[in-house]
Amino acid sequence: MDEFVIGAYMVCAILFVLALGGLSSQKTSKSGNLYGIVAMTLAIIATFFHEDFESNYAFFFPLFIVGGAIGTWMALRVEMIGMPQMVAALHSFVGLAATLVSFSHYLLHTSQDNLAIIETNIGVFIGAITFTGSVVAWGKLDEKIRSAPLILFGWGRHVINIVSVLACITLAIIYGLSSEVLDRSMLLLANAVISGFIGWHLVMAIGGADMPVVVSMLNSYSGWATSASGFLLENELLIITGALIGSSGAILSYIMCRAMNRSFFSVIAGGFGQGTSSANAGPALKGETKTTDLDNIVKKLKEAKRIVIVPGYGMAAAKCQYTLAKLAEFLVGKKKKVLFCIHPVAGRLPGHMNVLLAEADVDYSYVKEMDEVNDDFDKTDVVLVVGANDIVNLDALENPSSPIAGMPVCKVWNSKMVIVFKRGSGSGYAGIDNPLFFRDNCFMYYGDAEPSVRGILNAVTELGDKFGEDNDSGENPGTDDDQEPTQVVEEKVIPEPSMTLGVPKETFLLERRVAVTPKTVSKFRQLGFAVKIQSEAGQGATFSDESYINAGAEIVSQADAWACDIVLKVRQLDQENDEQNNINPNTQCLVSYAYPATNKIFLQTIAETNPRLTYLAMDCVPRISKAQKLDSLSSMANIGGYRAVMEAFQYFQKCPKPMVTAAGKLPPAQVLVIGAGVAGLSAIGYCKSLGCLVKAMDTRSAAKSDAESMGAKFVQVEMKEEGSTAAGYAREMSAEYQKAQYELTKNTAKIVDIIITTALIPGRKAPILLSEEIVQGMQPGSVIVDMAAEMGGNCALTKPGEVYTTNNGVIIIGFIDLVSRMAPQSSELYANNLYHLLDNLGGASKFAVNLEDEIISSMCVVNNGQVTWSPSKPLPPVSAKPKSDEKPDTEKVPSKKTGDCEWDFWVKSEFLIISLLLIGLFIGISYSTTSDFMSLMMTFVLAVFIGYMVIWNVSPALHTPLMSVTNAIAGIIVIGAMMCLEPESGDIDIGSILGMLSVLFASINIWGGFIVTYRMLQMFKTQNHETETKHK
Repeated sequence: MDEFVIGAYMVCAILFVLALGGLSSQKTSKSGNLYGIVAMTLAIIATFFHEDFESNYAFFFPLFIVGGAIGTWMALRVEMIGMPQMVAALHSFVGLAATLVSFSHYLLHTSQDNLAIIETNIGVFIGAITFTGSVVAWGKLDEKIRSAPLILFGWGRHVINIVSVLACITLAIIYGLSSEVLDRSMLLLANAVISGFIGWHLVMAIGGADMPVVVSMLNSYSGWATSASGFLLENELLIITGALIGSSGAILSYIMCRAMNRSFFSVIAGGFGQGTSSANAGPALKGETKTTDLDNIVKKLKEAKRIVIVPGYGMAAAKCQYTLAKLAEFLVGKKKKVLFCIHPVAGRLPGHMNVLLAEADVDYSYVKEMDEVNDDFDKTDVVLVVGANDIVNLDALENPSSPIAGMPVCKVWNSKMVIVFKRGSGSGYAGIDNPLFFRDNCFMYYGDAEPSVRGILNAVTELGDKFGEDNDSGENPGTDDDQEPTQVVEEKVIPEPSMTLGVPKETFLLERRVAVTPKTVSKFRQLGFAVKIQSEAGQGATFSDESYINAGAEIVSQADAWACDIVLKVRQLDQENDEQNNINPNTQCLVSYAYPATNKIFLQTIAETNPRLTYLAMDCVPRISKAQKLDSLSSMANIGGYRAVMEAFQYFQKCPKPMVTAAGKLPPAQVLVIGAGVAGLSAIGYCKSLGCLVKAMDTRSAAKSDAESMGAKFVQVEMKEEGSTAAGYAREMSAEYQKAQYELTKNTAKIVDIIITTALIPGRKAPILLSEEIVQGMQPGSVIVDMAAEMGGNCALTKPGEVYTTNNGVIIIGFIDLVSRMAPQSSELYANNLYHLLDNLGGASKFAVNLEDEIISSMCVVNNGQVTWSPSKPLPPVSAKPKSDEKPDTEKVPSKKTGDCEWDFWVKSEFLIISLLLIGLFIGISYSTTSDFMSLMMTFVLAVFIGYMVIWNVSPALHTPLMSVTNAIAGIIVIGAMMCLEPESGDIDIGSILGMLSVLFASINIWGGFIVTYRMLQMFKTQNHETETKHK
């Protein structure tokens, strides 16, 4: 390497240090980003003169430009709320590029000494972990992967990690002992696969709420991967830059751990993410929260002199930072003292809240860190807590056994009045109640943050100058200690929930419905239920998780949904997927379809394994007038009949109504509806509206008038026999009647175009009404829609779930999900049925299963460990299960875990342990390596120390830009890739191809990182800066 390259690399290293140091304040941050861009440009230019580059411009520039285009596209399209995902994605590119550089270097330089062998394997190890870990982190942040931790074998997961690391070491040793190129390549590939598994496993075991720490650690890993490549290539610039990035990520991780009361050592070991659990949260808090309304908030803001706003991730999720910024600007214009208090972990990245507020043009002089504001809350008149929970949780200071005990929090309770903006009454991600909400000076303002804040902004704006008028007394009532805040309750009161209502996602393959819709969430909440929806439960019905959250529901895991007091489902329990095993022992009531007549043994198993459970079957609602509001069979049949007609005309190739044209007349379609119940009448009505000629058949005498009232011609056999049961359902007819009905059906089927069958008998297989002989006599092109397909079908040739064309051209539609094909509306109707049921059961406050009620007794199939369903008569009175106010034993707070004492030792002595390990490592290395390697190691150590000193001076408000700029700087791995472009043979081989791919991925980081950092830094403004710009 000639003197120019060495000198240029030295300048680049200094410029990279200045780039990171420039982020010490908002004023110098833009210069810091510029230093980084200049350093990267100079490093690439200098590498053109490196002896290993071999003038491979034809390979480099196209890849660099393509990668730059991809990075630019990513940086320009990402929203600031999506910055965590962007950062994680860029980490993955660095890890992948470092891994490819190690592979490429080996394939181009197969003759390696012992140090090169170690460096190659370490580079692959760290790079692969960074790559897969970053991909998983991106997936969790972007909700492509479930956020809940994936714990394999409990503490056994650490054993898995240790065994995997030992396997990588073993492979590296075998690699060193081997001399065959192919064998070494396979060993290196195996090392990469196992290392990738370690990265995947480490991050999958971490909950989504802990992703801020994960992203910071991955930032550190990307730096170490770059340094590893530097050792392999003996490139001091890569070593120095990687060390700067590694120390940056490590320090940010430590800051996040301290802010979340985590152990830094446990982060490195991949053993965190399990520290917060509602099981440790202590007994449920007693008391009542107080609500306030818009007028009262406006009044208090008018009276206040000092206002502090505490934003949380709920603000980001609601995207209300823009409205909040306008409100703050208005209040400042009215001579109010307004500050934003930022907690270090209030977001998904360090400094994420600062970036979001800067995006909304909030003057950064108003944005303060928690430590700058905490001691002055007692001088504050009003605190607005927007979308935050755990970061203002008093439990962290008052409850030593709390999962968040010792976590620094914003002491908002010391202010004169706290107004908490929340979507619902649920706890934060830590899963524990917040004593703050029960304090006398705390008032809840429920609803989505964006419309709530906008409503306040509109109200104060309408007041105009009146908002700033002083009170008659000349004093600020907001500072009067004797004056208590006024409690104003909304017109529609949402009571404090006394029971939980869980809605799991349906597991049946074709089921798109959901038991509760966003529109009906408020109804259940008004009954006193806390509504918990399994994540993506409403996806099939086009109801997003966000729409449920906006309605006041809580999105939970499958296990949490099943653990509620009452569980609501649509389909019967899915035996194929062992869904019955999801029933929680503490669940009091399960409501769904059950079909008890055909599932007696299954119900007996449920009764025996769940002695506290009451199981109500929605398919057993009696056909009586007062049960109509609960009758889901009717509401679903209504939708199903409508959909059956739609499906029929999807396949029938003629017009439904008569038409007169110049070319002649077209007759209407002729439709036969068999079964004039709710589904049949719905089908008749829709067919008539399309202009069809409709005939109807039914064994029940009462159906004749119903069908004729809808405009159908009722055809029936002359034999008199009643076809309905006392409960109003169809029953099986005599053999003589069936024979006469068969002949009538056969003759009618010959002349109609479409047949829709709806005949079902509760507890029995669907009766065959259309034999193969009848189908063979129908006209080619005719259509049969078998609505009873799921129960075997009314047509002998029906194939459940399929559309089948017979040899004579008759199309048989056997869909078993007709109702589910209109999931949004059918879910809405079913949810209303469930609402009326729970209302009938007394709501949450008076919930009781009264089996003396004829509706409930008919619906109850399991109660207190007994199968109580009877096909012939209502159940005898059984005393309702008493509702206990006590929580189940499993929810009681355990004493401090014995394992906590063991971890206290590690927490207190973690730095001592790490220091001793490092000292031993360096002493061992010095005795076993060359002087050249120790020179590189000294460079590395000094760079880590410089990085440590520089990063601690970075403003916390700029931690997110710091992570993005270090992403860009980590793209320096591109110079390592540039040295792997030219194959020794002169022909393109695998080694050079991997080098090319490394250039591509590193280029994405360079362009994407610097551009998105520029975007963020442009947002940080002050009024003084804007004034100076205007003067210029």
